[in-house]
Amino acid sequence: MTPAQRNHRRGTLYMLLVIAIWGGFLPVGKSALQMVDPYWLTAMRYGTAALIFIGLLWVREGRAALATEGQFWKIVLFGSVGFAGFGVCLFEGLKLTRPEISGMILALGPIQVALFQWWRTHRRPDNFTLAAIALALVGELFVITSGELARLTGGDARGNGLVFLASLFWTAYTLGGQQFPGWSPVRYTALSCSLGWFAIMAAVAIATLAGHSQPPRTEQLIAVWPQLAFIILCVSVFGILFWNMGVAKLGPLNAGLFANFTPVITYLIAIAQGRLPAAIELAGAAIVLIALIANNRHQRRKVGRIEV
Repeated sequence: MTPAQRNHRRGTLYMLLVIAIWGGFLPVGKSALQMVDPYWLTAMRYGTAALIFIGLLWVREGRAALATEGQFWKIVLFGSVGFAGFGVCLFEGLKLTRPEISGMILALGPIQVALFQWWRTHRRPDNFTLAAIALALVGELFVITSGELARLTGGDARGNGLVFLASLFWTAYTLGGQQFPGWSPVRYTALSCSLGWFAIMAAVAIATLAGHSQPPRTEQLIAVWPQLAFIILCVSVFGILFWNMGVAKLGPLNAGLFANFTPVITYLIAIAQGRLPAAIELAGAAIVLIALIANNRHQRRKVGRIEV
């Protein structure tokens, strides 16, 4: 087996693990929210992850990598957006909507990146990408409404809107990594997560004083400890590590192609739990996936032509 084949096999294994972990995240998170509110769940999730990532960064890159190099407030901003904003909005939205719907909304990240790049560079995406974006948005409408336009208002709409806001926060955080050239993914993740945790605790304090949040009791934590362990360790630590390792082995475009299949796992879990999605919802999910996968392959071909 050649080194390239070995890298491809390992990268594929890492991405399959990512799909399984991320696909199960939202259903497990929905279950945990029955006992722990979004603010405290976000604080526990990223507080533990920050400690692990800081330790990993210290071991891999040394104490000097803990320095922000004069970019303290910038990393605080992206950490607050990517972890406080994303975490709280995602869990608040998940309380009001279904995990599989949330998964499809989060899958629109590549589209948001394409639109942002269009706005930033003033370079219009090619016709294929624009058609894929339009097709994905139509499919997303089918998923969210299931053919019932009334779902565009009320609790479902608020939940879906919060999840969409969370996806915007995560896209901003992902693009923010470009502001730190020379930093490894582990360094960006560790410093932004650890500093973003203070913004999470500020949100927890404000929400608690306002009566919107309350710390979980011991018996509540015990009741959902398997869910918490999965969210804190598998999703927040191993999911990110496997993702970075998969990208290193396969490249970002190939890794992105795998990530498009994450909502499929979420839907399969929903079906296994006894919920049978409407035909129009499944059709919409299929349309979104086809559009995302087709555009991903289109972008890979474009990169391949440029490299040649």
